[in-house]
Amino acid sequence: MRMTTIALSTIALLTGWAYGAARATPLAPEQVIRVCGQIAEWPPYLYFKRDIGGPTDEVTGYSAEMLQLSLERKGLRYTFDMLPWRRCTESVRLGMHDMMTDLANNPERSHTYLVSKPYYSQHLVYFYDLARPRPAVDTAPDLKKLRLCGINGYTYAAFGLNPAHMDTGSQDLIQSLLKLKNNRCDAVPERLEIALGYQALGKVDFKVLGIAYGALPDLAPSPFHMMVSRNVPYAAELLDVINDGIDILGRNGEAKRLAAKYGIADPGLGKPPRRPVTRVR
Repeated sequence: MRMTTIALSTIALLTGWAYGAARATPLAPEQVIRVCGQIAEWPPYLYFKRDIGGPTDEVTGYSAEMLQLSLERKGLRYTFDMLPWRRCTESVRLGMHDMMTDLANNPERSHTYLVSKPYYSQHLVYFYDLARPRPAVDTAPDLKKLRLCGINGYTYAAFGLNPAHMDTGSQDLIQSLLKLKNNRCDAVPERLEIALGYQALGKVDFKVLGIAYGALPDLAPSPFHMMVSRNVPYAAELLDVINDGIDILGRNGEAKRLAAKYGIADPGLGKPPRRPVTRVR
């Protein structure tokens, strides 16, 4: 399902007033929950299913199935709109969408949204160009000495980085990596599992690009969450549904089964990569 093109700022006041003034109301039986994710994809957690002809319109992945199972337990349905990332986060903020998946948390997001329990984590690494000397990075603070490329709308709080001090004009990882190859930055901080997911989909070939990654052993794996709009009258109940689903799917082994299905070695807080520098194969 695609969201119609609407200028979000045009209806911001109306949406904020309508939901802000509304008293809390319960979720209706078989209510359709409006969910959005990033159209740039977030494999293996959220991406378009592939067939012989390439990407389809069907959204799949670890997050999609975790969400579906959590909502179905309570008799709820959902629609999934894949949007540019900033548009998705703004739409959820305004209450035009009820929630979104696959976010690292930071103080601003905790203030803006209701944040679920973590339901997976990713290892924090940095990518660099093998055609140039390896950056002198032993721990995360060393990244601050480099020219860094990142992605518009992403948080880099887990790296201890401020996006204002980075080139964050890229719309996805591929654009950031191309900037790296064009010597517009020295490194690209990123989550390892996502980079490998892009490679698995055939969207990037690190061997051909001549790009490797270095581990940041001082950083713990970064937890990821689902987030619910504060501007819908059933926000608290929806958050409870999501958190209950995360708990139950973790206890009954379903989360591990889904992780194995999508090639995720450890959906929880795993150990960081052992090798400090690794070519991506």
